[in-house]
Amino acid sequence: MSDDLRGFIARAQEIGEVKIIEGADWDLEIGAITAWQGESGNSPLLLFDKIKGYPPGYRVVSNLFITPKRIALAQGLPPDAKGMDLVRAWRDQEKSKGEFKPLPPVEVASAPVKENVHTGSDVDLFEFPTPKWHEEDGGRYIGTGHTVIVRDPDEGRVNIGTYRVQIHDKTTATMFIAPGKHADIIRRKYWAKGRGCPMAICCGQEPVLWSTSTRQLPWEVSEYDFAGWLKGKPIEVTRGITTDLPIPATGEIVLEGEMVPPEVETRVEGPFGEWNGYYGSGSRPEPAFKVTSILHRNDPIIMGAPPSMLITPYTLARHIQRAAVTWNELDARVPGVKGVWFVEEAGGATIAIISIKQAYPGHAKQAAMSVGSGLYAAFHLVWIIVVDDDIDPSNISQVLWALGTRCDVAEAVDIVRGCWTSALKPALPPHKREWGDFTHGQALVLACKPFYWIDKFPHAIRTSPDLLDRVKAKWGNLFGPA
Repeated sequence: MSDDLRGFIARAQEIGEVKIIEGADWDLEIGAITAWQGESGNSPLLLFDKIKGYPPGYRVVSNLFITPKRIALAQGLPPDAKGMDLVRAWRDQEKSKGEFKPLPPVEVASAPVKENVHTGSDVDLFEFPTPKWHEEDGGRYIGTGHTVIVRDPDEGRVNIGTYRVQIHDKTTATMFIAPGKHADIIRRKYWAKGRGCPMAICCGQEPVLWSTSTRQLPWEVSEYDFAGWLKGKPIEVTRGITTDLPIPATGEIVLEGEMVPPEVETRVEGPFGEWNGYYGSGSRPEPAFKVTSILHRNDPIIMGAPPSMLITPYTLARHIQRAAVTWNELDARVPGVKGVWFVEEAGGATIAIISIKQAYPGHAKQAAMSVGSGLYAAFHLVWIIVVDDDIDPSNISQVLWALGTRCDVAEAVDIVRGCWTSALKPALPPHKREWGDFTHGQALVLACKPFYWIDKFPHAIRTSPDLLDRVKAKWGNLFGPA
């Protein structure tokens, strides 16, 4: 795994997966090129330099983790893995480490992120070529592929999450943090004490730290400790200049400051093109984040991970990570799970597909309910589809076939109401937004053979593995490599 963002970019360049683009405009052009290439599903990593109005070396990178090769490169997985093999590899990697043991970060004296330090009147958020990513965005978003560092005022635990960051003037930004997220709980603790909440925003960091920041970990686990455990060595940090928070030593750009209580100052945040393909949450007043210092490396790089439609280039294969983690969670509660998949084209969080080998009555329903109540999978989840073990959950054609031929909707569909979502859900009714009721329904769909007459279910027209192997051995030379 790479120790910083630019190390990952260099490794991607070695395997021929980087495209350098010079002269693009921060105002919509970078975002449009990112979406255009990203929605192809096979985009190179895009590195923008000589951006209009900015000096050479002030760069933006996007579409980092779209291809299976770059996902594997970032996570230290087999380079040719894809689909369910990629899920299994991710899952096996974590299982091979055994029981989670926190590996706290280590503080270092020399930190690249402190090559340039700005405080007081030198603070200027417009120093960097922050893109306006989408046409209807309410402004420029420096935080899309970033991490937000905050410390609990009571327990001292450091939390790291990812919450979009919009800039407003030289020293003011805002974030959208959904209710129930750990940073929301922590900031409210500060506000209840009549204080602003110290925060640090790192706008470019090593992939494993960003991947961990987007993961739903238990309250008591710090993302620094978890990322270190995954990586096999501690994450290097350095003390912030004005917040004393531990910040990534190899980070590209860090904004330190304080999120003031909403009664002190708010700015209008949004709209923003969101992960589900809509400008769903609109705009609203959000507490101001007042920047007190900026630290950055020479030739800094903004890590851009803006959402777009259909596929999810804005995460480090979050749908793969979500599937691997959910599968591990299921193994502790439900036997016979043969595969888990989250549909990337649906945003990577809204549709879960679970393949099981049914062993007893209610087995399929048990699997569906376990996914819906899981720590990592529950947020924004809409559809939970259970299929038999002869269905590859990552093969959507097979899943649709199972839905169309094995699912009696009168018997096999249940709706669970009052489940966890947020204002980002485009189908959330206006009255629920007004009331702050960020809940929705989940559909549990059993697209598998009914267990009580499974032996009588008609056989599928499928070539047996033995026959297929014999045919491939005899005739494979006519068709070339698989």
